[in-house]
This record gives sequence, C-alpha cells and structure tokens, in this order.
Amino acid sequence: MTVSDLEDYFSGINLPQTLELYPGTILNDVPHCVDTHLNVLRIYGNVRPYECFYDRLIKIKDMVEQEQENSEES
Repeated sequence: MTVSDLEDYFSGINLPQTLELYPGTILNDVPHCVDTHLNVLRIYGNVRPYECFYDRLIKIKDMVEQEQENSEES
C-alpha cells in the first residue's frame, strides 16, 4: 500500500478518538496522529528511518477495519 493509498483510505473514514495501538500504548487523538504520520511520509517517503510511521498507519488501518467488522457482526 502506497502513501497515496493510505491518504485516500484515511480521508474517507471516521476514526475513533482514542485507540490502544499496543498494550500500554494509547493514542489519545487518532485523527491528529494519522495526519502527522501522513505528513512525515509525504515529506520523507517510506524510507528506513521513517518506516515506523508507515507501520503505525497500517496498524491503525487494520484495527479500524477489525472494529468495523466486529460492529457489523453484532
């Protein structure tokens, strides 16, 4: 998935305000986190020192999709 694909994905969904990304790692402002991470990737690209920004966006995307699937099953 490219940075452009991630921008398109996140521009069209409602994000939760908070999210537990990993045990003990809670994002208190998910929309702001997504915006800042996308900005970093726009500026620097998905190169080694900035891979963690890409990885976190993919993790957020996967968690949001999982949450949507769970809510549809209920």
